Amino acid sequence: MPVFTPLQIEKLVTLAKQKRIAPVYLFIGEEEICREKAKQILEILKNQNAIVETYDLKNKEDLTTFLSLRGLQESLFGIRKIYLVLGGENIPEEKGEKLINTLKNLPTIFTWFLIAQEMQESHPIYQYAMEKGAIVPFVGKRQEDLFESELIMKLKENNKFMDKHTANLFLSLVGKDYNHFKNELEKLLLYSYKEQYITEEDVLKVTVAVESGALYLLSDTLFNKGPHKAFELVLHLLDSKIEPPVILGYLYRYFKRMVILKEFLKKHPELEKEERYSTFSQKLKEIKDNPLEEIPKVIAEVHPYPLYNMKRNLKRIKNFKNIFEILYKADTSLKRDFFQPVRVFNQLIFSLWQEIKES
Repeated sequence: MPVFTPLQIEKLVTLAKQKRIAPVYLFIGEEEICREKAKQILEILKNQNAIVETYDLKNKEDLTTFLSLRGLQESLFGIRKIYLVLGGENIPEEKGEKLINTLKNLPTIFTWFLIAQEMQESHPIYQYAMEKGAIVPFVGKRQEDLFESELIMKLKENNKFMDKHTANLFLSLVGKDYNHFKNELEKLLLYSYKEQYITEEDVLKVTVAVESGALYLLSDTLFNKGPHKAFELVLHLLDSKIEPPVILGYLYRYFKRMVILKEFLKKHPELEKEERYSTFSQKLKEIKDNPLEEIPKVIAEVHPYPLYNMKRNLKRIKNFKNIFEILYKADTSLKRDFFQPVRVFNQLIFSLWQEIKES
């Protein structure tokens, strides 16, 4: 069992069900994602009556206890014992050497699950996992790439299909929190259980957008579906108890981000000219990966798909000064004049649309 990509986790799960279990599983990357992936195999071993002992080496007390271990404690009746170790990057090479030597000399009734933010290839545990165990690296990938890989895997598991546009819409709405991504994906799969194809309408009906996702959705609706649909969405947000200043803030930040993107594109005309999303995304990734480039935070932290659509929307605005004057007027109507939010947003949406339309 050498190195497995995140998409090959299912193969390790299948092998575990067949009781073909590695002595060491090394997951390298962000703990939350690694732990979730390791859980899929751990649950199978628990169902086979394995006993789990957990150490979190980021905790000083656990680290002291772990480093003082002289050997592996065998469980009763030959039941497999699992050591789940978090913060595996804190294991010194000398301790790793001792653990591996002990493991080599014992019957195969022990399994190690090590989750580490990083680990050198020269580390004894890495070397042993490469030879006898399984290594699953989540490093070297952007978070949106990991989420995309997981989405592809879950769709395949459930015999579902989703076109690229719908997948990018979903990923842009759920943000960067893994638990939120996972929960919204499970909800979407349950909602569409009768259908093989998941549509954009399915995503919009059931997905709870994080703040950045709601910002994108509202603004994108205005540009691409018109003022009536955008106003309907505003009413939905108001019904969901989202405060009017927060909704207004969504719109303000979107147009502010457009201004920043416009300046960014002036420095990178190759992005501005690119019409295909796949190429745009790849070129943007190359720019982000360049350590000499200074990337504005609001661009660095956003999924490429909203930025790609925002780039197209830029062509429809000639005068941002008018846009911000409209937003300022709405803010004054809410906070100084205390007009009804529905009235304010109705006028705001249709005023913005008029400006976009005329441009």
